[in-house]
Amino acid sequence: MPGTPPPASVQREPRSRWRPGYWLRLPALSAFLFACGVLIVVNCGIGGLVDGQHLRERGETTSAVVEKARKQRRGVSITVRITTPRGEVVRARLIETPDDLPTPGDRLTVVYDPEEPGYAYLSGHEPSVFGPVLFIVLGVVPGALYGWYLRRTWSHWRDQADDWRHRRPVPRLGERQNPWPRRRSRA
Repeated sequence: MPGTPPPASVQREPRSRWRPGYWLRLPALSAFLFACGVLIVVNCGIGGLVDGQHLRERGETTSAVVEKARKQRRGVSITVRITTPRGEVVRARLIETPDDLPTPGDRLTVVYDPEEPGYAYLSGHEPSVFGPVLFIVLGVVPGALYGWYLRRTWSHWRDQADDWRHRRPVPRLGERQNPWPRRRSRA
């Protein structure tokens, strides 16, 4: 109709922060998930160091009888029977395996931790420090790099989450974006 003003644009309510479109774009969620992964990997490394230290401090060397020895798709599984100095019979899994596969009934010299007798090592093949330290490095280095990356791009990801919430155009999730965005000015 002539003379009537155009209808005013309808102001829509912002989207909820609880919808996946918002929190998947939020940098705090990715920082939290990555930190959890780093802590798990570093904890495995620290656990390996602690187990190795316990074995060096209180490990006992004894003779063990092979109960089961079999080749698996990946490596060898050997179960040994250990008689402790107190007369207890303990079954333990051999961690470091010998070069040739022993047959059941063979005797091996092993080192085991009396407080955790479920695992044993061949004498002279005690756990090294290399594996656990590698786990710690594989957790800390990517964590530091990702932290540095998030520190540089935090405002960009935060702005995208707010733009999505307030119904402004944003790239689709999973779409390739510039990894080093410049902060854009708000008009």
